Amino acid sequence: MASSSSFLMITTALVVVLISVSLSNAQPTSSSRPQGVVLPVTKDASTLQYLTYMKQKTPLVSQSLVINLAGEFQWVDCENGYVSSSNRTLSCSGKECGWISGASCGRPPRPPGFQPCRGFVYLSNQGVFASDTLSVPSFVNGSVTGPNVAVKDFVFGCGSTSFLQGLAKGVKGIAGFGPFQVSVPSQLSLALRIPRVFAMCLPSSTESSSKGAIFVGGGSYKMRPGVDLSTPLTYTPFYTSLVGPNFTSGYYIQVKSINIGGKKVPMVSDNTTFDSLGFMKLTSISTLNPYTVLPSSVYKPFISTFIEKAKTNYNISSVAPVVPFGACFDSSGIFLTHTGALEPVINFVLHTEKAVWTIAGSNSMVKVNDKVSCLGFVDGGELANLVIGGHQLEDNLLEFNLAKKSLGFSSTLPRQTACSLFNLGENSLAATS
Repeated sequence: MASSSSFLMITTALVVVLISVSLSNAQPTSSSRPQGVVLPVTKDASTLQYLTYMKQKTPLVSQSLVINLAGEFQWVDCENGYVSSSNRTLSCSGKECGWISGASCGRPPRPPGFQPCRGFVYLSNQGVFASDTLSVPSFVNGSVTGPNVAVKDFVFGCGSTSFLQGLAKGVKGIAGFGPFQVSVPSQLSLALRIPRVFAMCLPSSTESSSKGAIFVGGGSYKMRPGVDLSTPLTYTPFYTSLVGPNFTSGYYIQVKSINIGGKKVPMVSDNTTFDSLGFMKLTSISTLNPYTVLPSSVYKPFISTFIEKAKTNYNISSVAPVVPFGACFDSSGIFLTHTGALEPVINFVLHTEKAVWTIAGSNSMVKVNDKVSCLGFVDGGELANLVIGGHQLEDNLLEFNLAKKSLGFSSTLPRQTACSLFNLGENSLAATS
């Protein structure tokens, strides 16, 4: 009896150990609910476009995509070797087709039968919409990547190979992160049941080893050496569409005024530049514009004020401008600090005086060569809108809460960290190879 009891106890203990070992080695399945997902980001040296990486198709294949912050959906080149056993063309009568603003069914087929979901895909109105399997790295405790998670029936547009012209070498299409039902963050949030929040931290270097990150699902966002970027964010509301003769959708914020080195930039408050509430019109955020674009009526006093403050406060001498910039300086007179060049600080005052987007040296100055550095803002002409471009977004965490329509931003990151210091891990690094 004693012997039988001992045998039962030993057997039970062995089973418990085996189960524990099995669970400790188990990987989350595609149906597991992660905290969020994280995508690596690199900067292309020739085009200055920002690229992200995802695995798509069955079997999975890694592909690089240009990031379009205002894009409605993801599109890829389906014309050149897109082969996948899980790929399916969307039906015009299906719910997914109804999610896409540019989808159109056209004339009913004769005889009646399957009608593909068509619409405007990038540069063509002849695109077809489809769905396939997507695989992305999960996000653990705000600090590291975990196992990949799969999303079935991920909706995307099929584009033509010719539309890759002008995009970075080797990319397969464009990933849209706009405020739309079929954008990358919206689809990932719905499929994985995670918050409708994504954060973007763009790298400032074009070195292949320098990778930023996009987080979908919310923070915290912990960079080495243990700095949580979600803690000091400033928040401002964003708007997703503008109604008028030039209807556009994307992310828009209110900019009340601009000051440089403590001096307010003088601007004419006319109907062309300002709305009835005193905010600059059509202030958008773009990952496709490499530098911030200002309308001429704002750009001219902007660079005049900067040149004045640079000379008076920092003894920085101007030199002949280098295209596309309107204000350039002698690099020998510029001292470097933990936030880049020691120069006048630029402040965009937003919806309230307490919400200020601060642009320090590393986000304002562009090193053209060893002798010349230029102010990284460009003149878009009289009819241009204010567009905050990529150089001003780098090493600055931007958190878009799609549910609350709120933008959180860190301004220029402190010295001890950078967007390239997130621990991406082997899963994400392998996606870029």
